[in-house]
Amino acid sequence: MVSTRRTALRRSKSISLKTQRRRRAYLLVAPAIILIALMMIYPIVQTIYFSFSKVQLPALRTTFVGFDNFVRILNNPETGPLVQRTLVWIAGSVALKMALGLIAALVFNAKVRGTVWMRVLVILPWAIPSVVGANLWRWIVQTDAGVLNQTLRSWGLESWALNWLGDPSTAMFTVIVAYSWGGFAFVMLLILARLQGLPEDINEAARVDGANWWQIFRYITLPSLSGVLAVALILEIVSGMNSFDTLMIMTGGGPANATRIWGIDIYKTGFTEFNLGGAAAQSVLMFAAVIVVFSIYGGVNSRIARRQGEPA
Repeated sequence: MVSTRRTALRRSKSISLKTQRRRRAYLLVAPAIILIALMMIYPIVQTIYFSFSKVQLPALRTTFVGFDNFVRILNNPETGPLVQRTLVWIAGSVALKMALGLIAALVFNAKVRGTVWMRVLVILPWAIPSVVGANLWRWIVQTDAGVLNQTLRSWGLESWALNWLGDPSTAMFTVIVAYSWGGFAFVMLLILARLQGLPEDINEAARVDGANWWQIFRYITLPSLSGVLAVALILEIVSGMNSFDTLMIMTGGGPANATRIWGIDIYKTGFTEFNLGGAAAQSVLMFAAVIVVFSIYGGVNSRIARRQGEPA
């Protein structure tokens, strides 16, 4: 009887000690959690509030206008072309990043001599600030003094020496290439980490059975990469939706609004036209679009997990 009571007391003491430790841990991290929550929640709430208001500068006086800001956006004839340009930007940059990242990961996973230095060169554009990369590309594609056009002229390809950033037909392509150059290494690292975790004996068995490299890639490697490819795809879509600095530095949304995508339009609406209510409404719509993208990713990820027999 006495031993039973002692055991119960020991258990209660151990439980109370665990509870005290948890409380101390929560108290230690509580200030950081509160600070982060305020930094994230307050701007979101204020943006939503501004989206239903007419904001008067510089005092930030607000007048509730309901859904007027959203109605103006939907009725604006420029909204359709703006969405089209944004979709072209996202599709082009995401496709190029995913393709380059996958190819680079496969090359580096092959363990060919000299790939260590190549890996450093590939990661370098991703490591440098995007502002530096954007200015570097502006210098490369300058019409007269740019390295690209001078090289083309020296090869006798005068007709290929274009006004890359000044022509609406080539500006979007140019900024997509510059943006993808600075970001595909992130996709490569994600895929490479997954490739290096795959067992090599499966590929060896497939080679013994007579499978060529394409069959191994299509039926073994690619299905094994489905999860990480889905993650990379969603992250790059959201990154493309939120991209701003490369476009702003290289073209500023021009020429003739050829590269004015959603993020650029929000900035110019709010800080050039001083229509904070309209900019906030556009931001809310973009936030909703991001939520939709993540919801789609959640559904796709659950299906992939069920097929592989893993928890989502």
